[in-house]
Amino acid sequence: MLEEIYKKIIFQKEIERELRAAEAERRDANFNNKTIQEINLSEREIKCGIDFRGSVFLGSVYMSKAKINGSLIFDNAVVNNTLYLGELELTGIFSAQRIVVKNSLNMVKSLVNGDVNFEKANVQGFLSLNNLKTKGSINLKEIKTTNFETSSGIIKGDLFLQRAHVEKFIDLSWSQVSGLADLEGINVWGYVNFSNSKIKEILILRESYIEGDSIFDNMECEKRIVSI
Repeated sequence: MLEEIYKKIIFQKEIERELRAAEAERRDANFNNKTIQEINLSEREIKCGIDFRGSVFLGSVYMSKAKINGSLIFDNAVVNNTLYLGELELTGIFSAQRIVVKNSLNMVKSLVNGDVNFEKANVQGFLSLNNLKTKGSINLKEIKTTNFETSSGIIKGDLFLQRAHVEKFIDLSWSQVSGLADLEGINVWGYVNFSNSKIKEILILRESYIEGDSIFDNMECEKRIVSI
């Protein structure tokens, strides 16, 4: 049984082969519902979109400083370690609806031409979108972050959006954050919706610019630090 499972695991060389084929055929690379050992596409320019819908990663995913000419999809995927997308550049959308990440998700300083969608994502550890820039919206509706225990200590389930630039809106309605939610210095040209959200610790909204409405209906948190 273990041997059969091992044979079905996709490794880096299979990833590279499919990426080359997709670029040549001018289509998205398709890894739907695959079991993948680990992947590292850091500091790469990839001339196609990538679809990991329903995939299971046994290890980490690294795409630091990658440039992807298309969209990046992780809907319903499971990442059993870190998902690191720092300084990622996308010409399309980023979608990770219902993703499960078991050791933090970092998308700091990323640039996304389209929408960013984390609706119903479940992240053990922190979710960091600090300095993210998008011409679309950031959908964090019904996300859940929880503390994650490691051998060296506990990673708190914080949400970071410091200095994010969003040309549409941020939706955090019905979200559950087990730590703090730090949105200091955000610039949003639409609305920000916190309705029915639960933040265990502090909500920070200092020095932020929100052109539209800020919606706090039925929001629960320990303390608000707001200066908009």
